[in-house]
Amino acid sequence: MGFIPSRPMFMVALFAMSSMSKSTWKKKFEVFKKFGWSEKEAFEAFRRYPTFVRVSEDKFMAVMDFLVNKMGFQSLLIAKRPRILMMSLDKKIVPRGLYAQDLLSKGLIRHVNLQALLETSDDLFVEKFVNRFKAEASELLKLYQEKLNHSKNWKIG
Repeated sequence: MGFIPSRPMFMVALFAMSSMSKSTWKKKFEVFKKFGWSEKEAFEAFRRYPTFVRVSEDKFMAVMDFLVNKMGFQSLLIAKRPRILMMSLDKKIVPRGLYAQDLLSKGLIRHVNLQALLETSDDLFVEKFVNRFKAEASELLKLYQEKLNHSKNWKIG
């Protein structure tokens, strides 16, 4: 699978694999295929961030549904950044995603970079996506706070 036994990631991968049965492992890969991941791409995602396979099927489906179907990201882009699947749907993915959609609809940004959107700290996110628009900053910060509150009511599925 591409792990070097002397590296710490080998132990992480070993733990992730040993924490589930062979049938569960196969079932997870079937779920990954539902979003167009080949076996090779799923293994590559595992190599990059082994613990993502411990995400429940429901959470995987909910995160992928939101990012792919609602936000329009390519499924394979998420396979290349599997750490995203471990993030909180309610506290991070949905509020930031809905906020970014508002920025797009207002013409304040032209596109959304998945890494910049989800893999930055809260402080850096506010700096890049909120404070960047000085004239609209108070309105946008309020809008982001509304998205945080809205995400608490967002239903999976």
